[in-house]
Amino acid sequence: MKVVAFNGSPRKNGNTYHAIKMVSEELKKEKIKVEIIHVDNKNIRGCIACYKCAQNKNEKCAIDDEVNEWIQKIEGIRYLITGM
Repeated sequence: MKVVAFNGSPRKNGNTYHAIKMVSEELKKEKIKVEIIHVDNKNIRGCIACYKCAQNKNEKCAIDDEVNEWIQKIEGIRYLITGM
């Protein structure tokens, strides 16, 4: 099993990160892989409802930013931790 945790706080090492880190440490004790992604000040645009993702059927947004990479990381993930 793998968990992908998104830290949406503007403070990379703030309280949200420390809370996610505490949870991830407990999960690792149970042999669960954890990846923490820091969203913080990334230049990410919102959905523009162009439906290219549905038309292309490739799970990729027409807007080329880091979200496409993150979508692939969470593919098949059953649990997702978000902190904002």
